[in-house]
Amino acid sequence: MSDLESITRKLEAFCAYQERCLFEIKNKLDEFDLSDIEKASIISSLKTNKFWNEERFAEAYCQGKVRIKRWGKQKIKAGLIQKHIDSGIIKSALASIDDSDYTKVLQSLYEKKSLELKSEKDPWNKKQKLMRYLASRGFSFEEINSIKEEE
Repeated sequence: MSDLESITRKLEAFCAYQERCLFEIKNKLDEFDLSDIEKASIISSLKTNKFWNEERFAEAYCQGKVRIKRWGKQKIKAGLIQKHIDSGIIKSALASIDDSDYTKVLQSLYEKKSLELKSEKDPWNKKQKLMRYLASRGFSFEEINSIKEEE
């Protein structure tokens, strides 16, 4: 097996382990001493054999960040931008997030933080801390306000 074939197999395993984007694959390829033509050949092979797909990656990224990390759409979008994902793909991936799951995540974070802040005497201070916390998790002020109105 040639060096190029063994590197291709390593990258196939890298991509098979979890969804990857082109940015991550290129970073991994930089670890090897390859020419640009060889890198392009490996990337093309991975794409042809369906080891990576930007749309599939973006969708899996969104689902995982909502369900596991409990992030809001703004933070997810920022993460996808850092991975150099196309804005059209980001938009469709964010649209694929289930609204009821998303609302449940926001609601549970809101309730949990409210309980933590129940000793806070000043209602304005409590509201500010709650808003800052949820905004840091990636939720927009409109989303946060919609949860508060449901109380």
